[in-house]
Amino acid sequence: MVKRTAKNAAPKAEKKTLRVPLALKIVGGVAAALLVLLCGFTYLYPNVFPGVTVGPIAVSGLSRSAAAAQIEKQSAPLYEDADVSVTIYEQTYRIPVRDVLENVDAAQSAENAYAVGRTGNPLARMWDVVTAVFGRGEAQLAATVDEEGLKKALSDIAAEALTEPVEPTWDIGTDTMTIHAGKPGVQFDTDAVEQALTEKIRLMDFEPYEVSTELTETPAINVDKIAEQVIGEPVSATVNKEDGKTIVPEKPGVQFDIDQAREIVGDGTEQSYSVPITTTQPKVTAADLQEKLFRDTLAQAVTYLDESNTARTNNVNLASAAINGTILNPGDEFSYNGVVGERTEARGYKPAHAYVNGQIVDEFGGGVCQPSSTLYMAVLRADLEVTERYNHSYTVAYTPLGEDATVDYGNLDFRFKNNTDYPVKILAQQSGGQMVMTLVGTKTSDKTVTTRTEVLETYSPQTIEKKDNSMKVGQTRLDVSGITGYSTRTYKQITENGKTTEVLANSSRYDKRDKVVYVGTIQPEQPKTEEPPKTEEPSGDGGEAGETAEQGASSAAAPETPAGGSA
Repeated sequence: MVKRTAKNAAPKAEKKTLRVPLALKIVGGVAAALLVLLCGFTYLYPNVFPGVTVGPIAVSGLSRSAAAAQIEKQSAPLYEDADVSVTIYEQTYRIPVRDVLENVDAAQSAENAYAVGRTGNPLARMWDVVTAVFGRGEAQLAATVDEEGLKKALSDIAAEALTEPVEPTWDIGTDTMTIHAGKPGVQFDTDAVEQALTEKIRLMDFEPYEVSTELTETPAINVDKIAEQVIGEPVSATVNKEDGKTIVPEKPGVQFDIDQAREIVGDGTEQSYSVPITTTQPKVTAADLQEKLFRDTLAQAVTYLDESNTARTNNVNLASAAINGTILNPGDEFSYNGVVGERTEARGYKPAHAYVNGQIVDEFGGGVCQPSSTLYMAVLRADLEVTERYNHSYTVAYTPLGEDATVDYGNLDFRFKNNTDYPVKILAQQSGGQMVMTLVGTKTSDKTVTTRTEVLETYSPQTIEKKDNSMKVGQTRLDVSGITGYSTRTYKQITENGKTTEVLANSSRYDKRDKVVYVGTIQPEQPKTEEPPKTEEPSGDGGEAGETAEQGASSAAAPETPAGGSA
């Protein structure tokens, strides 16, 4: 029998076996062995793992105690002379580390180093050990930051660095004004800065630290505003009126073309600009004033008072003490009421005679017109500019006609200006019945001043008699003393360089006051007379006999004592 075979019968599949290359087996074996070794090393190595540092301090391979000693030794030099630089908007501040680092705990720092590679699951621990070898095994330094010290350091920095916008400034030279652009305001988060610096110091990271800031808009340069403050006449040096010694420097006069300055500044994008100016030097410089300050007596005036009138003398002394030492710089105006103040009992003033509405009354501060009048006499002779002055309603005994100056707080004042080129000081004192006013300053010429008063009219007082039914005929009693009135002109006679000119100082009018006298009205009693006995007249002769007795009159008049005083 013949056997047939199928024409397209499929061949039998061959059986294949996956073979791992020998090299890969070797690598795998080595890796497994290394892993076993690394695991054993990780769990059995007794010291700080290789490559571990504490900050910049290397403690690789050291025992914990040796690492602590190493940290103790090397940490102090790290911060002793180190500082942290903090940059805030183009300005750098330095904080000495020793001022803000309280201490370094070497033992704890060593424990932190020892802990690297010893926390987490086995794979994490082995990974930490491997990365430490490649320089990524930095442990945390156990440093304690002095929080109060750091807060103070930052507070000092913030006081300077935290700023509001700064307006443009300028410097005046001889022929150029330099305008400096303004600056923006600077703000920053102080709490965030404190946290960041605390971390840096704790890690001994002394790299510069730049603070993130917020800036407010920079003020624009306003040429017109600058012109208002800069353009002006020269101002001479003056003296500080509080201490009478410190010299306030002079200021030159400055002029510049405003339109030209606007063109130079333009859009204001530059940091500074130079503007041409013209300067004028003042009459008196600081050096000149220092040499000549209060060098000369300009004028002195003396009046007299009765010190036995204690109330009035007290008032004169109080007013004089208030005035004494007053300094007037050139152009300053003196106000008597402003300097002396209100005359009240609370301020020590006592009642004394004063003119009030044409009458003599006692009021607090009576007598303070004597210092004002004495000062006016000195002011006339110093040729200072009088801006307010009033004469008394009646004449006063302590000054010549036309040289008095009455004052009444809130109503009448005595004012004058220092019209000289130098400061003037008022010296006022009362002693031994003399009221002395001295003006000291600086003479710039040989000028002398005297006064002359011209009486234009005289107003003689009348005598007014009033009846007094309590006095006898022929008796009188003075009620109001008479005062002569005047209309006057007072002139300053100014002599300078051998030439004398006369200038009207004031026109004054003093009222008259009529004399008032009371006269008695009671008629004297007539004595009774008895008729003589009648006698028989001789026949053929005529004659008279008899006489009348007369009574003589007597007068008892009170002495006339001038009544009057001044405030």
